[in-house]
Amino acid sequence: MLYWIFDLDNTLYQIDNKYFNYNKLSYDNNLKKNLSILPGNKIMFTNGTYNHAEKCIDILKLNRLFNNIISRDMISCLKPEFVAYQKMSLICDIDSCDKCVFFEDSIRNLRESKKIGWITVLISKEEVDESFIDFCFPSINHALKYFLNKINNRYKN
Repeated sequence: MLYWIFDLDNTLYQIDNKYFNYNKLSYDNNLKKNLSILPGNKIMFTNGTYNHAEKCIDILKLNRLFNNIISRDMISCLKPEFVAYQKMSLICDIDSCDKCVFFEDSIRNLRESKKIGWITVLISKEEVDESFIDFCFPSINHALKYFLNKINNRYKN
């Protein structure tokens, strides 16, 4: 099974401000389109609360695109605690033979996910040279475009 796992804050959206404000979130048609055509299961895995995740999803108009939303209040721990990844995997029925691609803005969180064999995708405007980071893109749309092109090219050949 293929799982696309997404952090929320500063991954599915990026706000150039220290102080979060829901009014700064805006709908992105490309993001919605790319997420909707991405094959496999899509999971949001956030250190935010479930209510925060739902509110952001609603504002971003990404309703019904995620198979699961896993938040800190559901699992009673935070990334990068290893137990957070274990609990999320258990809830989502992910096992070691599944392929997981994890989109995240935190290097620490990617380090832990790499330990369990996930493909790591850093969303950051700054290039980072860490052996446990498989891909780095300046935005989620750049990352999704890359993976969708890779998928489309595989089916063309």
